Parts: sequence; structure tokens; C-alpha cells
Amino acid sequence: MSLEHTLAGTASDEASRSTRRAAEARMVDILRADNFQGPRYEKTTTRLMEYGWLTINKWTGTGEIFAHTRRAGRPVPANMTTPDWDPDARSEVATETVVAGLDLFLEHGLIRGKWNPNGGASLTTYFVGASIRSFRTVYIRWFRSVQMGQAELDLPPSDPDGASSDRDIPDQRATDPFYAAATHDEIKRILPHITDTKVRRGLALRALGYTQQQAAAEVGLTEKALEGRIGRLRARILTDLAEKADLGEGGAR
Repeated sequence: MSLEHTLAGTASDEASRSTRRAAEARMVDILRADNFQGPRYEKTTTRLMEYGWLTINKWTGTGEIFAHTRRAGRPVPANMTTPDWDPDARSEVATETVVAGLDLFLEHGLIRGKWNPNGGASLTTYFVGASIRSFRTVYIRWFRSVQMGQAELDLPPSDPDGASSDRDIPDQRATDPFYAAATHDEIKRILPHITDTKVRRGLALRALGYTQQQAAAEVGLTEKALEGRIGRLRARILTDLAEKADLGEGGAR
């Protein structure tokens, strides 16, 4: 390829990036005017979170996530890194990571204006960066919960006669794979509707196997308060889905 073609291609790429950055800057201005809520905000963040989840989940499978967190200055302690963890666990950690990443992205990138269209990073790249910075806290909490559960299982029976004890019962805090899959599917379905950060965090913790009481304590709510917020959210989603179904039936006639 000639130098002229190379230069032309470089100029074309730069023009494309410039156009994309300008479009994203206009979109952020529109979202700011909407006070970062409403259908346009939900559509934008849902797209970002879906991409972020696929990226983080892939990196947890290859182990790249640990290298990315080191480069971001948020390393996971070497003794906690694991090259072999099952897909359900990776999916759960990825889910909570992008939920936490969205909070960081919203607060710093959008509200405080840390994202700059002239900074070189697209909104998608910036969101993934926020998720990378959120991964360490999420992962360490998950790792410790698994280790604690395993330690409970490894303890010998307390009954000196060798009779069955409570420690012989499977760890009730361990994530049931069927429950985890169902919860993850629910989170993906209702994520666009969630604007309450405590509900988002509570649902993510439930996906990691926390009980409702434990999740509520983590987000600073009573169990009843968290249950009420989630219940109202589900009711609103059901109403929205019913309205959409009615509109679809009307449009078909």
C-alpha cells in the first residue's frame, strides 16, 4: 500500500473517530438535560452494560481481567487470583461488576463530567474502564465468601461421638446454580428499569448468593425495605409490559 493510501486511511479513521466523539458528546448533553434518567438514559446505559458484561465475563474466563485491574491501579492480591472458576460464578461477578461500574460511570464520568469527548476514549471504553476499577472490590468479596463457605465445610464434626452435626449440612450460603441462573436472567431482563442504586446493588448481591437479609444489610436497608423496593419495581415492570402488550395488540389491528 502506498504512503498516500496509508495517510488517506489514517485521515479517514480520525474523521470517523471525531464524528463519533461529537455524536457522543451531543448524546451526553441530552442525557444531562434529562437529569440522567428516563427512557433515553435507560436505553443508553442498557447498551453499555450489555457490552460491559460481555467484555468482563470474557476477561474473567481468560484471566485478562487481573492484568487489566493491575494496569488500572486496582490489582487483585496475587494469592486471590484464580484461573479456574466456573461459568456461573464468573457470570455473577461480571453482573455485579457492571452494576458497580455503572454507578462509578454515572457519578464520575457523567455527573462530574470526567468523561471528555476529546480525551480519546469512547463512552463504551470509558464504561468498561469504570467496570475494571469496580472489579477488585466485587471479586474480593466473592472470593472471601467462597473461602468462608469452604472453611465451614472443611471443619470436622463437633460431636465427639462422630454423630452428624450442623457442619455436615451443605453450606446454605453457597450459591445454588439454578437460583443463580434464574436470578441472572431476571437481572438482565429488569436492568433497564432499575434507577434505584440500592435496588441494583441488592439484586446483584442476591445473584451472588446473599440472602435477602444479608443483601439488605450490605446496601444499608432493612430486609423489609429492600423487599418492598424490589416488589414495587417488579410491579412497575409488569405494568410497563402489560401496556406494551396492549399497544402491540392495538397496532396489529
